[in-house]
Amino acid sequence: MNNKQLTERVRDNWNKYHTPGCTSINKVKKNAIFINVANSLKHEIEKLKVCYELRQTGNVFITESVDNQFNLRRDIVDLSSGKIFEIETDKKRAERFKGQENVIVVKLWEK
Repeated sequence: MNNKQLTERVRDNWNKYHTPGCTSINKVKKNAIFINVANSLKHEIEKLKVCYELRQTGNVFITESVDNQFNLRRDIVDLSSGKIFEIETDKKRAERFKGQENVIVVKLWEK
């Protein structure tokens, strides 16, 4: 994939999300990590680790954004690939993402 195609993919994926509590016109800043105090510290630290790995590989991401189509808040969206990362500390809550395409659940619970 050349640079122009990658830029178009990032733009198209970015346009699918907006800032929580705002309209779909308001965009989330790219490559910025936003903290949600409703989440645990463990959750937020794992979010930082995932975002760090994405930036190391040259990917563009957004955090704590709302999907325009389904109105769901997403932890991390990799705009370069279109993958969605959901960080979960509870196995039961993670089950809600079964069958969702492009959703990767980062598991933080003990087995």
